[in-house]
Amino acid sequence: MQEDKEQKRNVMLFFAISLIIMLGYPYIFKSPTQKQIGDFSNQNQNITTVPYSSENFGKKSAQKGEKRENIVTQAKVKTIEIHAPRISGTISTKGLKFSNVSLNDYTREYDSQEKVSVFGEKNYFASSGWKSDDNSLVLPDENSCWETDGTNLTPESPITLTWDNGSGLIFTKKISVDENFVFTITDEVKNYGADAVRLQNTSLIYRELGKNESESIGFYHGPIGYFDGKLHEVDYDDVKKKGEISYKSKGGWFGITDKYWLVSFIPEHNSSYSVSYKSLGNGNYAIESSENWSVVNPSSKFSKDYHLFIGAKEINTLDMYEKKLNVPHLDLVIDFGYLYVLTKPLLYAMSYVKGLIGNMGFGILLITLLLKLILFPLANKAYRSMNRMKTIQPKVKALQAKYAGDQMKLGQAVSELYRKEKINPLGGCLPMFLQWPILFALYKVLYISIEMRQAPFIGWIHDLSVADPWSILNLGGLIPVTLPGFLQIGIWPLLMGLTMWAQQKMGPAPADPSQAKMMMIMPIMFTLMFARLPSGLIVYWTFSNLFAIAQQYVIRKVDEKDALAAKSEAKS
Repeated sequence: MQEDKEQKRNVMLFFAISLIIMLGYPYIFKSPTQKQIGDFSNQNQNITTVPYSSENFGKKSAQKGEKRENIVTQAKVKTIEIHAPRISGTISTKGLKFSNVSLNDYTREYDSQEKVSVFGEKNYFASSGWKSDDNSLVLPDENSCWETDGTNLTPESPITLTWDNGSGLIFTKKISVDENFVFTITDEVKNYGADAVRLQNTSLIYRELGKNESESIGFYHGPIGYFDGKLHEVDYDDVKKKGEISYKSKGGWFGITDKYWLVSFIPEHNSSYSVSYKSLGNGNYAIESSENWSVVNPSSKFSKDYHLFIGAKEINTLDMYEKKLNVPHLDLVIDFGYLYVLTKPLLYAMSYVKGLIGNMGFGILLITLLLKLILFPLANKAYRSMNRMKTIQPKVKALQAKYAGDQMKLGQAVSELYRKEKINPLGGCLPMFLQWPILFALYKVLYISIEMRQAPFIGWIHDLSVADPWSILNLGGLIPVTLPGFLQIGIWPLLMGLTMWAQQKMGPAPADPSQAKMMMIMPIMFTLMFARLPSGLIVYWTFSNLFAIAQQYVIRKVDEKDALAAKSEAKS
């Protein structure tokens, strides 16, 4: 009896742990220090002026401020319009901040025409400039108005901007844009003065967060960088706690990643620089980089090239830039998690199928079929074991009746029966255990990859990355009742639960009645647990169950045919 109690306790513990894993997966299977914020793609821009250097945040210009203002008034503020195949936006010649960039291929909602704005409505921008250890040196800042040779920035027509500090230094910034999401920037300074100057080329990404926008929500979001061969996810809360976190690197990249979008500076691959992640208080953060100090002698010039990525985290596009710009592991801006070896290949497959078929729901069907074919030999062996377990159920029940009062002898007798029949009682669990890592990896892909965003299937499923919106309990909203989240069960989760129940019925019933009862509620439990997960994951699970049911059915018929043939042969 003691063993029976322990067995029941272990079964209950198994289900409890399964429930914890499923509900807590987004928080368990993630990279370290992941306290993130959400997708800010649905916001517009309203920027206040901030200096290039976060060290001078909120301060006035240096000693020659009045002279600088005189220079500013000489140039007229103009707006540069960005017209590229995949991005559009504007840049003001005052300050030259990248703060208004929209993505032509992405809309806020599936039925909306409004394009995604990467920077959103809060203070969020990228800029670059110069820094000097000479406070008397007048340098361009957020108030500087540049002269421009054009107001339309396209892949075929880069623009060149100039700014004269009035003391012998002329600053030039050349900006070009490619066919996708990358700006190439060249900062140059010419010294026509009598004295040498020491300058640092700098870049700045500034972001203002809301009150709760740094909370953990199941994927990494926030400051990120790849320095000297290692990925660093610099959590907002850690920056806030420490005030400043710094790194030095040669090559690499750094920026701020959202769920689907990225703003990142990419220095030249052989460039040495330092990066500081800073908390400026009141929910404001800055990432500031500084190149090594350079001396610009009279009658000479100095220039620095770098790239700025503002766009969508598309796996193929990121891989293309890795090769084109010689930048290492830019793909890691996608939060693949610990199952990287499974998640990234699945993302490749999803991306390929999306381009091949167009409908990701049918793409998931195709990928499910391919996974089933890959796992077919192991699953086939497991299902045969399950089928044989079902055929000996009468013998197991006879042993249960014979040894009803002696659990030890019952266990020994059942084990002897399994040995005699050459059955592995755990063999039927193999498909489930094989499927869990794939399920977790697919969950990650569906949840974090932009390839799944607003990907439709059929009928009411317009976005496979979000939960089934059609709730059966209020008839899809026809009954004016607001249901709690766990009761918002869509049609696809219900279909998944029904296929789980059907698959369970095709397998052998547990010998222990308490285990049998627990198994009966599993489809209900999983339906409730999975109801608010991405509908693409539910579609996958449902298709997977249907394929498994078909496979089990065929195996059963083949085994029955073989058994009849064996009996006929024995009689003859």
